[in-house]
Amino acid sequence: MRLLAATALAAALAASALVPATAAHARTPHTARVVVRPVDATGHAVAGWTVHRERGVSVQCDGPAPAALDDGIGECFPTAEYLPACWKSHHHTVLCLRDARTRTLVRVRYTGSFVTPTAPARATPQDLDLAGGQQCAIRFGGAWSQLPSHPNWLGFDSCAHGSVYGPASGDGIDRSAPLWTVHVWKSGTKQRVVTRDVATAYYVGTAA
Repeated sequence: MRLLAATALAAALAASALVPATAAHARTPHTARVVVRPVDATGHAVAGWTVHRERGVSVQCDGPAPAALDDGIGECFPTAEYLPACWKSHHHTVLCLRDARTRTLVRVRYTGSFVTPTAPARATPQDLDLAGGQQCAIRFGGAWSQLPSHPNWLGFDSCAHGSVYGPASGDGIDRSAPLWTVHVWKSGTKQRVVTRDVATAYYVGTAA
């Protein structure tokens, strides 16, 4: 009897130990959404962030940052400076985030006024991490190649190996399932368009 009881207990423990792993595999994978908040409402960088001053640069700021989840975050031009998300700071400067994966901001002077922009109704991620490790950054101006197989599609993100393209009516991201997907094409080649899962999408907000 003791042997049977011990055997039954061992079997029960083994079965219970398998439950978490089985449940983990059964869970629907999803795209992680990260909100980066490097600047507070007073225009100061929060603790842990480094600010680099770019001298000799003057920009104009107009319109909301595409990735903004809060009002008051703008985009600044010219596009060659690549300043897709900026917060108004002091002494006629803005603090701007170029890469949401880093903890670095740049401070640049702006001309004209910085009108408090309203966040877009549906924000577009500033940066994407695709399954497999490839990283992408939002398109910010510039002329892009036409996709041969889909001439009416537009380019939305520049990736380490290719670019994200999609219908002009969207932003290149298919959000119809918990795990978002994008279409990636390598410009200048006849390589077919491939579908890639989006592991992480990065947005921006203002710190409390």
